[in-house]
Amino acid sequence: MVKRKVASAEVIRSLAEYAKENPIASDTAEGIAQWCLKRPVKEVLPALEVLVQMGVWEKLPRGDRVLFRPAGSRSK
Repeated sequence: MVKRKVASAEVIRSLAEYAKENPIASDTAEGIAQWCLKRPVKEVLPALEVLVQMGVWEKLPRGDRVLFRPAGSRSK
């Protein structure tokens, strides 16, 4: 049986608020977890994936890294 990580409603809310307050933010899941939310990446990544599916955040492959940013952001 494969265990799927479940996104916490609290982390989803925190990320949605962070996106509103920082509309041009862009970072890896690890950076967002460590510097913005101060939570383990294993809690942040599932929430980011939910918000990507909802259109609140965007997922941007950059070489061997994946960046996340609030949807509609124009940062590079």
